[in-house]
Amino acid sequence: MVELSLLTLLNLVGNNFCDYRDKGNDNYKSLLLAYSDASYKFGSLEVKKVIEKSDNFKVAAIAVAAVKCPKYIME
Repeated sequence: MVELSLLTLLNLVGNNFCDYRDKGNDNYKSLLLAYSDASYKFGSLEVKKVIEKSDNFKVAAIAVAAVKCPKYIME
């Protein structure tokens, strides 16, 4: 199995976050649902490992979300 990367994780979460926001969920619930999806797809330990190893996680996460669905990030 290919090792999960930060970019792969954030792209999946970013897409799912936007989808959940489009369904009317708030930011927090959408984020939790999107990470739950990632944990289901990649395994919770893999997702946790990527998050723990990432130094610039917050900046990268905001950048991906701003590109994927800026209408929700710029609120």
